[in-house]
Amino acid sequence: MREGSEPEVFLYGAPSSLYTAKVRAFLRAHRIPHEERFPSHPRYRGAVREAAESHRIPVVEFPDHTVVQDSTLILDELERRYRPAADLALGPRQQLVSHLLECVGDRGLTKPAMHFRWNFMAENEAFIVGEFGRALRFPGPAEEIERLGRRVAAKMSGYLPMLGIEARTVPAIEAAYAETLARLDVLFSEHPYVLGGAPTRGDFALMGPMYGHLGRDPYPLRLMQTAAPLVFRWIERVNGGEGTGPEFPDAAAAPLPGDRVPDALQDFLRHVFATYRDELLASAERLAGWVAEHADAAAGTLLSPAGVDQPALGPIVVDYHGVKVQQQAMGHSLWVLQRALDFTASLDDEARRSCEALADEVGVGALLRLKLARRLTRIGGRLAVA
Repeated sequence: MREGSEPEVFLYGAPSSLYTAKVRAFLRAHRIPHEERFPSHPRYRGAVREAAESHRIPVVEFPDHTVVQDSTLILDELERRYRPAADLALGPRQQLVSHLLECVGDRGLTKPAMHFRWNFMAENEAFIVGEFGRALRFPGPAEEIERLGRRVAAKMSGYLPMLGIEARTVPAIEAAYAETLARLDVLFSEHPYVLGGAPTRGDFALMGPMYGHLGRDPYPLRLMQTAAPLVFRWIERVNGGEGTGPEFPDAAAAPLPGDRVPDALQDFLRHVFATYRDELLASAERLAGWVAEHADAAAGTLLSPAGVDQPALGPIVVDYHGVKVQQQAMGHSLWVLQRALDFTASLDDEARRSCEALADEVGVGALLRLKLARRLTRIGGRLAVA
């Protein structure tokens, strides 16, 4: 926060939270005066959580008491209020890429993020347990912090099976992540940010998994620093609001001109969506099944009768870099994808054709041609049909 300035945003989150990392990166990069608070803060427990209608973090509160939950909607509101120049300068292809990167940040890198956090507990345990515990009780007795941290850790690590993370799939997850690091390292050898000389929404989306888990937990942090030091420097650059940094003194502090998308970024998207595309398509089929079973569902009907905010739609089997993976289809991922579909549909014919050509080049043409069986929306912090 700028010295002497009053907070304009109160961010309720945690250092170990993937989606908090996305919001924090935006606030820091744009030097927005803010104050970060744990969910143990009395204001959160007393008013903010109820207003958000969700127990999930991050949540932001503005001085006018507007409360927003979900990192994607939070960035929407921050953009509306602060209108960052870099995002306003993006061309249609660059905007499409930003939407695709938000899909990647939402779930596309969840497998390596969760694997490298929870399957390397000899290196990560003390750090992670402490992080979770302090978010819920700090300051406080060490034994109480540890107890709370272990309780949260047990719950979070229990999500591995629904993500398809098991001994049989681990080699493919690790090999795919090695490719992810290699391709991003090439990108950041050429540009300070994903689309040129200024951070944009795609950078903030990637910061979720790449910093919140993979660039901060002890084991994957060491792996990143060793295998992809330029990816680590990108994280430092975004979090530190460094601009183009000393590595790129001649780079213009703006997105690349001419609606250009770097070749290395296209290579990265091609790699990630080689499998994440099929996961999203299979999830769309699951949604179609739900819609068929609930043909009379009125607008506003929750996808989960139990009111789960990010419901699983049922099991799917996808090819993950040569390995068959059984996992759950996640409805929230389709809601994020829907935003990319809506953006493409809003374009004029020339811009749409240009974006569709780019989509075909990076292997997501089938996604942009997808028609969801029912539009999705969020009501009271939960996923519903529109």
